[in-house]
Amino acid sequence: MSSSTAQQQQVNDLRADFCAVACAASAGVHAALVMPHLHESVALAAALAVAAAALGVAAIGQAILARASADAAVAALLLGVAVAYGLSRTTGLPVLAVPPEPFDALGVATSCLELAAAGVALRLLVRRSSS
Repeated sequence: MSSSTAQQQQVNDLRADFCAVACAASAGVHAALVMPHLHESVALAAALAVAAAALGVAAIGQAILARASADAAVAALLLGVAVAYGLSRTTGLPVLAVPPEPFDALGVATSCLELAAAGVALRLLVRRSSS
C-alpha cells in the first residue's frame, strides 16, 4: 500500500468515526426525548424511539462496516432525522399529530451535527464508490 493510499485510508477512517460518533450522540438525544414526549403523543414517542434505535444501529454499522452501503444509509438517516426536526419546528408533524414546537438549542445543535455528519458520509460514499 502506497503512502498516499494509506494516508487516504486513515482520513476515511477518521471520517467514518466522526459519522459513527454523530449517530451515537444523536441516538442518545433522541432516546432521552422519548419519555418527556410520551404525554404529548404516543406516536411521537414511538418515532423518537425508532429514530434512536436506527441511529444506534447506524453508529455501529458505520464503525464496523466501513463500506459505501453504510455511508449511504448513514447519510440518508441523518438527513431524514434533521429534516424531521426542521419540520417539527416549522410546519409540525401532521402524521404524528403534533403542532410546531419552538426551536431549542439542543435540537439545533444536534441537527447541525447530523447535517455535518451526513455531508461527511456523502463524501465518504463518493470516495469509496470511485476507488
